[in-house]
Amino acid sequence: MTHNTPAQHTKSATDGGESGEPPTKKRFERRVERTSSLTERGFACIALDRPTDGVNVGHTLRAALGFGARMVILGGADPKINVQKLSTDPGRAYRHVPVLEVDEIFDAMPNDCTPVAVEITDNATNLVNFVHPERACYIFGPENGSISSKILNKCQFIVKIPTTMSLNLGMTVNIVMYDRLAKATRSNEA
Repeated sequence: MTHNTPAQHTKSATDGGESGEPPTKKRFERRVERTSSLTERGFACIALDRPTDGVNVGHTLRAALGFGARMVILGGADPKINVQKLSTDPGRAYRHVPVLEVDEIFDAMPNDCTPVAVEITDNATNLVNFVHPERACYIFGPENGSISSKILNKCQFIVKIPTTMSLNLGMTVNIVMYDRLAKATRSNEA
């Protein structure tokens, strides 16, 4: 990594070099000459509404690490779930992706982040046609239910995976995160 350094300063007649006069104010180059090394813009985070099964939380943490999510929010999680001891997270993703355990998901959601509910509803957008927001928090419901109406009403988008049946929570998280990655990769190559 290179750092900006002041321009080289050589003594001259104006700064007391050879003439013996007191030096004047030094001038430094202020222009940043490097460009950003970010390959993509934005971020994604994952939120689970009232998760009850540590197996699915482990799969979610692995998906977060594998697909580059910046954070996982566990809203109203079963207190028996210990993210440090999940059999389905052998890589200990919690050491690399922050996991926030909160009562209310929206209390931990980053600023300027678009909430996207992943839920089977009549008015949900098919994931195949969905254009992912640059900064998104994907919210998934519990294993044995749906995202609460309180959360759904706050979401800017609701998307569904076009299947003939309900999917496992961990699998759903992986599909949505893969879809985001695949569409971002295609748009960067175009």
